Amino acid sequence: MRALRAILIALLTAVAGAILSVVASLYLTELYHVSNFEGGRGMLIFFALAPLGLIVGFIIGLVVALRSRGTGFGGFAKAQGIALGIAIGLAAVVSGILYLAADHPPKLDGKTLALEFELKIPPTLKLPAQPGEQTLHASLYANNRHNRYALLDYDKIVARDGYFFVPGNASLLSQTSNRDLFVSTEGEGSAGQFIKLKLRAKPRKEDEAWSDWITATERTDLSPVPEAERIAARYRVQPEE
Repeated sequence: MRALRAILIALLTAVAGAILSVVASLYLTELYHVSNFEGGRGMLIFFALAPLGLIVGFIIGLVVALRSRGTGFGGFAKAQGIALGIAIGLAAVVSGILYLAADHPPKLDGKTLALEFELKIPPTLKLPAQPGEQTLHASLYANNRHNRYALLDYDKIVARDGYFFVPGNASLLSQTSNRDLFVSTEGEGSAGQFIKLKLRAKPRKEDEAWSDWITATERTDLSPVPEAERIAARYRVQPEE
C-alpha cells in the first residue's frame, strides 16, 4: 500500500507539474519572443517543457511520498498537499527569475511605445506607381529575436522634389540602444539597407520629437550603399494606445 500511495502521489504531482509548465511556458515563450514558425513554439512547449515539468513533478511527488510518515487518507492528503506546494513554489520561483531576466518593452508614463518614422526614398530607386508589401517593406531590427515587421502606410506616400516619403511605425519590443531600420525595395532584392537609429534603450520624453534625417550606409551583405541610392529616415517615439 505504501508503494501504491507513493506512485499515486508522484503521478498526481507529475500531472500538476506538466500543467504548471505549460501555463508558465505559454506566457514566458511569448515574453522571450520564441518563434512560432512551423509550430516551433508549440512544439517546444508540449514536447520539451511539458515533459520536463512532468518529470520534475514526478520526482518531487515520489520523494515527498517516500519521506512521509503519515497513514490513512490524512497522511495521503498531507503528503499530496506538500508535494503540490513544492511544485507550485518551484514553478513560481523559476518563472519569476525568467520574468525578471527577460528584455521587457520600454515604457514611458506607464505606456508601451511605438517608433513612428518616415522614409525618404531617392529617385534612383525606382518605385512602382502604387508601392505595396511586395515592392517596399521595412522592419525594426534589434537582434535575431527582436526583428519586427514595420507597418508602412502606402496610402500616405507622397512625392516631393523627386523623393518618395513613406510613413510607418513599429512597436518597440526591447530595451536596447542597438536598433536599426531595415528597408528593402523590389530592385534591391534581399540586400536591403540598414539605417542605424540613435535611440536610447529607454526612450525619454524628448524622444517624442522628430529626429534629424539619418542615412543608410550599409547593406545587409555589408557592402556599402552608393550615395545616390541611400535611403534616409527620421523618427520619434509615440505611446501606444
